[in-house]
Amino acid sequence: MIVRGSLLAVLLSLISYSGANAGPAAAACDLSGTPTSSAYLPNITKTFGGVFGWVTPFIVQNVGAASTDLQVSFYRFSDGSLVTCRKVTALGAGASFADIPNNDADLPLDTQFSVVVRSYGARIVAVVNEHAGQGDRAEALSYDGFAAGSTTVSLPNIVRKFFGYHTPFIIQNLGTGPTVATATFVGRGMEPGATITRTIAAGQSQFIEPNVESSLVDGGAYAVTVKADQPLAVVVNTHNDDPSVAHPVAYATDGITAGSGTLYGAYAAKNANDYGRMGTMSTIVVQNLGATATTSTLEFTPLGGGATTTFSGPSTGPGAAWAFDPRYVNGAAGTTLCGNVASPGCLADGEFTFKASASGTIAVAVNVISPDSAMGYTATGSPAARFFLPNVTRTLGGSGGWTTPILLQSVTATAASLEWRRFADGALVTTQNLTLTPGVGTRIDPLTVASLTNDTQYAVTVTSIGGTVVAIVEELASGGENAMIYEGFAAP
Repeated sequence: MIVRGSLLAVLLSLISYSGANAGPAAAACDLSGTPTSSAYLPNITKTFGGVFGWVTPFIVQNVGAASTDLQVSFYRFSDGSLVTCRKVTALGAGASFADIPNNDADLPLDTQFSVVVRSYGARIVAVVNEHAGQGDRAEALSYDGFAAGSTTVSLPNIVRKFFGYHTPFIIQNLGTGPTVATATFVGRGMEPGATITRTIAAGQSQFIEPNVESSLVDGGAYAVTVKADQPLAVVVNTHNDDPSVAHPVAYATDGITAGSGTLYGAYAAKNANDYGRMGTMSTIVVQNLGATATTSTLEFTPLGGGATTTFSGPSTGPGAAWAFDPRYVNGAAGTTLCGNVASPGCLADGEFTFKASASGTIAVAVNVISPDSAMGYTATGSPAARFFLPNVTRTLGGSGGWTTPILLQSVTATAASLEWRRFADGALVTTQNLTLTPGVGTRIDPLTVASLTNDTQYAVTVTSIGGTVVAIVEELASGGENAMIYEGFAAP
């Protein structure tokens, strides 16, 4: 969700959707029975903030083995009322469907919605892209839809006026009754803790904006745990986009519903060239989800292979977090700066995958920052033999349009195949076969896959051989801060 008061509503430029058609016509919400699966999208908008405001296209992929029918229900954010429904029939296995709210005539302007996509016939996953701005002030964020909620959600990286950044987060009640969501803030340094509550009706959402909460301090960085007696879904939006900022940036991540003792991150960087974005670096924030203190380690392996470097973090109390900044010795921000080459306590400049581990349960948020862009994702404790990527594109919208490199990290796999299905007709265009090295990551650039065509959108299924993988997707376009990441969806 984009909090209206926290952003500048500026001219909207959606390169990837400039020629898109409207979605299916409105239809009655009359598909009956229990859905095979559902995808909950806490924040969907149409021209939110005015005619040039925020819009949130969303993409739904059928990840089952049979075709499925979708029922897409739009609920008004302000009061939970049903605004409209639409249906998609016979969406093929592995295929994707996209809806662009700005092109939907049945949706009111300048309005925020929560959306529930119900699938009758196969399991689905969904990803949401949030766009606003034009030229130097273009911004792009992305978050994954939720298959279900949790009564406990962890947010490792919540900040207030922190080097220009702030992190409003949106809490949606996915339960059947009203609930009180309690957010417990634990400072990362000397910040005093705080507790903030929101009362949320069933199906509706409320937000917490750190910049306006009197119990939080300027410059504060916090780990947050949100609890309720109904299942919740939480989206965190991170912004540095005040009117005075020459190059505004923003990114989104999902709240974490389950931690692990071992987590995998498919991308990290130190002073790297990330697909043309020079000076990219990534801070990694590790939250302790356990009831006792724990010490975590981070193991970095260069993208494409090389020697692994390990760092140990500090002892971290229950609910608290620590941050690793690769620019500094041992990742401790504000201490001695590292040079460009590897040295004791320092990574060499470059791109990496990483593994985070601890004796207890942890959660990890990754912030991927360059001088003119920002992206984020959460590490996963669920490597799998199959991943679904609903939205993968090659120069979508023209030569400067959206191209979406896949970052694939082998945990134990020795090979993988990627099936590329065209959005327009669901046709399988090509199957790409890769050799992998366990513990090593690789970037798959759609521009280098010969069978693909420019200005085209695909749904991709990754199947590993000999072990498991994890996957994320970078979504990149020219102009402004058109950069975002979403996490791939592991098969159950």
